[in-house]
Amino acid sequence: MDYEDAARRLIVYSQGLAKGSLSTARSLAVGEAPVLQYLSDKKEAMNPSVLADTLGYSRPRMTRILDSLVSKGFIERKNDETDRRKVLVRITPEGVEHAKQQGDNSVNAVAKQLSALGDESARELINVLEKAYSITYDREPFEKPKRRRRRA
Repeated sequence: MDYEDAARRLIVYSQGLAKGSLSTARSLAVGEAPVLQYLSDKKEAMNPSVLADTLGYSRPRMTRILDSLVSKGFIERKNDETDRRKVLVRITPEGVEHAKQQGDNSVNAVAKQLSALGDESARELINVLEKAYSITYDREPFEKPKRRRRRA
């Protein structure tokens, strides 16, 4: 196998999928959805630098993402009550609702695409992506596949 050619194709296809189904379904700029979802899941105020480090964004990129989310009313910035020099970001109720709605829309859009692949191809795609994820990030996938029970 020509792994360099495979790598080029994977990059093109994965970028196309991310720009197509995922970003369109989320109706947020690239980078905003993971930040909004993370803040929605955490349900607590966070330091923007810690948020950037946690999600793997540069600090300037995180600033642009947060500026955009603030302008949309999905998050708010406030000074830390214990140290006024520190700024914290927190998701707004509108942000929580938007994250939930867009998450549902994203799942529905991708499920529709997976169903077009058929059961076997969809399973194969997920298995390969889980392996690539574990190799890339040196960790287990988010959810381990359920083991099938063997019949005696």
